[in-house]
Amino acid sequence: MITELDLEILNALQINPRAEWSRVADALGLSGPTVARRWQALAGDRLAWITPSPGQRYLNAGWSAFIQLSSLPGETEALIQRLCAEPAFGTVSMVSGSHDVFIDCFASSHDELMDIVTDSFPKLPGVTHREVVFVTKLYRQASEWRSGTLEPARARQVSSQSKAAPAGYSFDRLDAALLEELAKDGRASWADLGVACGVSPQTARRRVERFLASGYVTLRCDTSTAANRGLREVTLMLNIPAQFVDQVGRYFAAQSNCRLCAQVLGTQNLVVTLWVRDYLEAQAFERELAERAPGSTVISRQAVVRTYKRLGHLLDGSGRSLSVVPLPLWREAP
Repeated sequence: MITELDLEILNALQINPRAEWSRVADALGLSGPTVARRWQALAGDRLAWITPSPGQRYLNAGWSAFIQLSSLPGETEALIQRLCAEPAFGTVSMVSGSHDVFIDCFASSHDELMDIVTDSFPKLPGVTHREVVFVTKLYRQASEWRSGTLEPARARQVSSQSKAAPAGYSFDRLDAALLEELAKDGRASWADLGVACGVSPQTARRRVERFLASGYVTLRCDTSTAANRGLREVTLMLNIPAQFVDQVGRYFAAQSNCRLCAQVLGTQNLVVTLWVRDYLEAQAFERELAERAPGSTVISRQAVVRTYKRLGHLLDGSGRSLSVVPLPLWREAP
């Protein structure tokens, strides 16, 4: 069972995923060992985990797309299993609406993304229709979502200070190895990361802090559905008049229940994912949209029925992490 204390710890780690336990403990009025013990219990039960995620500058170096698939009756489960095995498909969900499956896709280059789009799908079982939209701008991504469990003053106590981004940063083999280890355990100690990658703890820390400061990659805290307390995931595919796109994108990004907001190239030009307690909340946003951007159209509405994979983590029916397929978020420098 996830307690109120657990929810506070999880919120602290959403804000600062590798915060020292002493810092989290000070914000919560507890001891460091108590906080560490509660996290180890959550992680051990696979109810929560920390993993690498695209950063705010990711699109400057990598590529991303949203893919919707329809499948033959009876083939959907087999299709989902194949999709989950592919590293480039970060999140795989069964959804309501005109499509059966929603995927977010990551690639380290444009050519790699094109290869995935053109070569992967003919080999998949039961696919009857495919729709691909390319992500062109991020207004908000899931790593920026916060549960709001902590009071603002306590949340500020665990916030990390942003560091200046290194100029012209390029990932190399060591960075790739460190990211793969962080995908397994985003709070692995510097010593453990160093041993796994054959470097000193100091080198491991310096490299990780450097590529996190670059903005291409970040870390995020994810949880099973038990920690969501009844929240439901809804995605709106919107077509916004060009003069309003940025304004509407920033509006949705500022909403506390917005999980994702991205400008895309496709039949729609804005994709918004919301976590709501009641599906009627989506209609309230649509009414607001009509006021803010006359002429906007809702292309589709879809609710997540079940998420099978989230940011590389394979999930069971209750959303617990079973294993991880690391994402190809980077390209090694030659």
